[in-house]
Amino acid sequence: MAGLNKSLQHSYVKIEADAGRISYGGNQSWLSTDAERSFGCGLIASADVLRYIRRKEGRPESVGEKDADPTRTLTKQQYLEDIHVLSLDFRVRGPLGITGFGLARRMNRVFRREKLPYRSKWSVGRKRFLRRLEEMLDRDIPVLLSVGPCFFHRNERLPMYEKKEDGTLWKSSSMNDHYVTATGMEEGPSGKMVQISSWGEKYYISLQEYVDHVKKFDNFLFSSLLYIRRKGQAYGEESGKDR
Repeated sequence: MAGLNKSLQHSYVKIEADAGRISYGGNQSWLSTDAERSFGCGLIASADVLRYIRRKEGRPESVGEKDADPTRTLTKQQYLEDIHVLSLDFRVRGPLGITGFGLARRMNRVFRREKLPYRSKWSVGRKRFLRRLEEMLDRDIPVLLSVGPCFFHRNERLPMYEKKEDGTLWKSSSMNDHYVTATGMEEGPSGKMVQISSWGEKYYISLQEYVDHVKKFDNFLFSSLLYIRRKGQAYGEESGKDR
C-alpha cells in the first residue's frame, strides 16, 4: 500500500502510556469520570486538535509550559493536566456527549481566549465534507470528524483498519457514535483511506465506506467534521456561499 499522500507536517500528539507504549493521541479511557470515559471522545479529539494547533503556531502546547516542541513525547500525567483544564470548556454531561455544533462553539471560545487566529464551524453536507477534509490536511490542521449515532440502525458500525508490517490493511475494529481525529490520507487498492487517531491508536477508515455508511444509516448532520481555518485565509475551492 502506498504511503500517505496527504499528511500533517509535524508528528501527531504522542503520550507515554502504560508499559512504555507510545499512544497515538489521547485515550478517553484515561479520563476521571464514568461519563467522560464512556462519552469523552469529543473532549479528547478537541484537546488533541488544540494541542497540535498551539504547536503549529509556536505556542506552548498546554498550561504551564514555556516552549513549543513538535517532537516531544508527553507523560500521561502532563496530558491529563491539560485535559483537566479543557474539561471546563468541553464538559461531558452524559450519554449525549457534545454535539458537533457544541464542539464548534467551545472551540471558538478557546480560540478567542488564547488569541489563536482560527475559527471553527460544524460542517454539514457530503460535498463540503469531502472537500474540507482534504483542505484541512493540506493546511496542516488535524480534522475532528464524527461517525454518528445511527439512531434507527444502532447495530450498524463503520469498519476500522490497522496496517500490517507489509503495508496491507486488516479490519480490526468498528465504531459508531464516536469522534476521531483524521491525520492523513492515502490511496489504497479500493480507494482513499483516511488515517485516524481513536482511543490512542492509529487506525484507517475507507472514505467510500464512510460516505456509504452515512448515506445508508445516518446523515451528514451527525456524521461530519469540525471545519477549522485560519482567519483571513481563503481556500481556493471555496464558493462565496460556503464562506
